[in-house]
Order: sequence, then structure tokens, then C-alpha cells
Amino acid sequence: MERLKQVLGFIQRRKKLVGFFTIIVLVVFFVTINKVYHYSEKSEFCASCHEMKIHYDSFKASKHHNEHVENCHACHVGPGLKGYAHAKLSDGTHDSFMHSFQAYTDGEFIEIAEDSLQILNGNCVRCHTEGFTKDKSHIEFVLKSNKHGTHGETPEKLECTDCHLGVVHPHMPGDLFKAYAAKKIKPYGTYEETDCLACHKLAPPDVVKEWTKGVHAVKGVTCISCHGNDHRFIAKKRGHVSASTCGECHQNQFVDFRESSHLQGHPVAATDKFNVISTRLLNIKDCKECHRLGLSYEFDRVGGSCNACHPSHKFSVADAKAYDACEKCHIGGPEHSQLDTSERSIFGKVQRMRSQGLITKDLITCQSCHGPNKSHNFSKTYLPQNIEVLLFGSTGLVKLPTRHK
Repeated sequence: MERLKQVLGFIQRRKKLVGFFTIIVLVVFFVTINKVYHYSEKSEFCASCHEMKIHYDSFKASKHHNEHVENCHACHVGPGLKGYAHAKLSDGTHDSFMHSFQAYTDGEFIEIAEDSLQILNGNCVRCHTEGFTKDKSHIEFVLKSNKHGTHGETPEKLECTDCHLGVVHPHMPGDLFKAYAAKKIKPYGTYEETDCLACHKLAPPDVVKEWTKGVHAVKGVTCISCHGNDHRFIAKKRGHVSASTCGECHQNQFVDFRESSHLQGHPVAATDKFNVISTRLLNIKDCKECHRLGLSYEFDRVGGSCNACHPSHKFSVADAKAYDACEKCHIGGPEHSQLDTSERSIFGKVQRMRSQGLITKDLITCQSCHGPNKSHNFSKTYLPQNIEVLLFGSTGLVKLPTRHK
């Protein structure tokens, strides 16, 4: 309090000096704010984040970079104070946050928010209805047209960006999807990563959305890394990615999986004593879903499918470790796949304790004992002491073959 009185006393004695420096500080402040504002209105400001560099270079190289569309704001900022505030407070804050936490990898694919997408398409319509268009009936046609929803159930309005992503950003040629959807051309040939993202962002969108939420996107593992760049070969395989392809990066897991019963069980049914159906030929309803773990193909003699347990395109470890990940085949499947759920069995005790509410579903899962230490050979078993105590009350009441520690 005494210090505050001294400061106020000094201001009273030196009013002119304090006033002069206050004016200087205010002038510097407002000049700086003005400079920052004008710089933030330039495309170079957007490109200062490395994730945006590819979008900036693409925009500069496009025909849309002209006297009518001078910068990023012309498309991405809505009209009036409301549009400006949304761009700065919503989009700007979100992008800055994602940049700070390095959530974007190389920036090739950045998901735009739904409300921002509406602003973007609104700017397209507004600009092209003011005279910058060759075919005035085109916009009227688009505004009246519908497209199918994600699963075909709800018609949605067709947007400019559904077909014309590549007009402003040539590195994202959305026109590929237009031709493919109309069946004018087949997507055969070799493509770049950006082509994959531009087309599959729309057909189907769930694939890209799942990939962006997964660890592969963060690590830079892209479409071509797993599928290759030849769409003719991808179509022939129906998008299948073999376990051996995953094994190029996940070597230990693939070696374990290759030694497991899941992969080795290729022969699954005998039509007579001389013929055996292998999973390479298996296409029986409700069988393939479980047996795809051991499927082999003409183009993949080793066989196997990692996404049977790690659903694509997130390939989530958490999903593979879920309590019902194995139960889908070994409890709900046919009799020959059933686990031993008798009263004296370990899994029978687990099920009973779950039903009684004594343990949660996620406390003890199949992976707690089968394939410990991230092993993918689930024939290897080990009963941890804490689970043995929980199930049997003390140690030594059950002994499983301990082949993997």
C-alpha cells in the first residue's frame, strides 16, 4: 500500500513527463497493432506456419490467384464483422492450438470445420454470382441439386468444394471424384498422396476421417505407404493390405502372428475325404468374418489380415485390446470356435464375476493372459499373479504353461 502511494505521488509531481511517455507507449502500441493487423491479412502470414506452406504454394500457382482473389481471406473469411470474428476467434484459435501441439503432420490434409466449410462455399457463390463466372446457370443448378448422405440415407446439398477443390488448391484435385462418381472414368493409374486424400475425402469420407484420427497419420504413414500408388492393383486386391505389408514396420508382431494358430489354420472345412477348402477360397456367409485372420490370396500367399483385430483405418490398439475383441469370434461364433466357459475354467470364472458386478469388463481381458508383453502369438499364455489372486483367492491354485514371460 505504501508503495502504491509513492507511485501515485510521483505521477502527481511529474504529470507532464508521465503524460509524454504514456502517449509514446500508446502510439507504439497502436502502430504495432496496425502493422500486425495488416500483416495478418496477407497470405504470407498464413504460410508462416509450415503446415500451410503446401496450401499457400498451391494457391499461388492456381488461376484463382488473381486480382479478384488476392489472398486466403477472400475465400476463408466470411462477410462483415461476424465473418471476421469467426475466422480469427474460431478458426485462428483452433489452428494455432493444433499447430502448437504439432497435431498436423505435413499439412497435406487438414480437415476444415463444418461451419467454416459453409463460409467457404458461401464465398464461392457470392463471388461467382457477382459476374466472375462463364456459366450463370451452373450455380443455379448446383444450389438446387442434392447428393447422397454418407450412407445414402439423407440427401445433402451439393457444395462447390465437392467437385472443385483442385481449382484453388491444385494439389487437392477434387475433380477426380466428380469423374469417378459419374462413372465417366475408372480410377486406374498411378496417383500421388494428395490425389488419394482429395478423392477419398469424399468417396467414402469415413476412410480418411478414421485415418486422420489414428497414429499412422501422426507418424506420416499414408495411403501409398500401405496400398501402393497403382490404383489398378489396389482395385484388384479390393483394397486388401496383407499382414506381411504391416510386418515391414511391425516386424516383431508379424513374426509372432506368423507363428500363431490364427494364421496357420488355413484349411477350415472338408467337403469330402479328398477335398479341403482353404481360407483362400472361403466365401461362406458368417465364416469369412472370423477366418479372415488366416485368409490367403493369389497375390499374398503368406496371408493374414491385421485389421481383423485392428479395425481400419484407425488400426486402434485400444480396440484390439477391448474385452469383446476376441469374444466376437470365440463366444458368438460357431461351436468349433467356442472358448471353454465351464464353471471350473478361467474364462468361466471371469464371465461369472463380470455378471455379478465383481469386476469390470475391461479389468480382465483375453490379452491379459494370452500373448502378454505385446506378443501376437496368442498360443503363448501366462497367468499374471494379480489375476490369479483375483480369480482364485491365492496363488498356486492354477498353473498354466508358462512359455512367455
